[in-house]
Amino acid sequence: MITNRRLGRYLGITFLVVFAGSAVSAALSASIFAATTAETLQNVAENSAQMRWSAMIELFVTSVGIVVLAVLLHTVVRRQNPLLALVALGWWLAEAVTLAVSTVGAFLLIPVSEAYVQAGSPATSDQLALGHALVGFDDVAWEIHMVFFALGALIWYSLMYKSQAVPRWLSVWGVLAAALSLVSSIATLATDADLFFLGFPTGLFELVIGTWLIAKGVWQPADEETSTEYAIA
Repeated sequence: MITNRRLGRYLGITFLVVFAGSAVSAALSASIFAATTAETLQNVAENSAQMRWSAMIELFVTSVGIVVLAVLLHTVVRRQNPLLALVALGWWLAEAVTLAVSTVGAFLLIPVSEAYVQAGSPATSDQLALGHALVGFDDVAWEIHMVFFALGALIWYSLMYKSQAVPRWLSVWGVLAAALSLVSSIATLATDADLFFLGFPTGLFELVIGTWLIAKGVWQPADEETSTEYAIA
């Protein structure tokens, strides 16, 4: 086993970019989405620029970053099990597409909220109903994208454990965090339970593994490292 620092650097930076994109987008939208649809529409209308930035970061930073991350992870673990690596790649491509689609609801909330505020009460029932549907669409699409994430992550980090591309304690952490995220999203979709806190280990894991990979690189067999150098040059 040798250390491929260049591939590890690319992989680590991409982990951190995805983490940062998701965190910044969530921070921008957190103060906008309220307990009721009426409050949410009012907040969106008053903070439309903030809402646009949140959606654009999710679309152009997080979604694109997921695709790049999936390709890099496939490069690292494909020799362990080509079929499973391809399945994981497919899950994360589906994750990126679903996340991009979910931003449609966020973008559409802006004109709907403006129409809601301009119409005023009581002639706001149509905008309120449409706003409620769009908020629900965004929530459901987000949870579906997290299901795709977790299914792919379970495979990625299991293959990383097998390959010892990173220390095995990191791979085990990734598997457990992905399992908790899967439970959280399925529970939310099935019962509307709010188990968002189960996603915290995943966020922390992405921060830690990204930093580790940048500092230490990724471990690979010597012949695999050589072929990878040509593949990403």
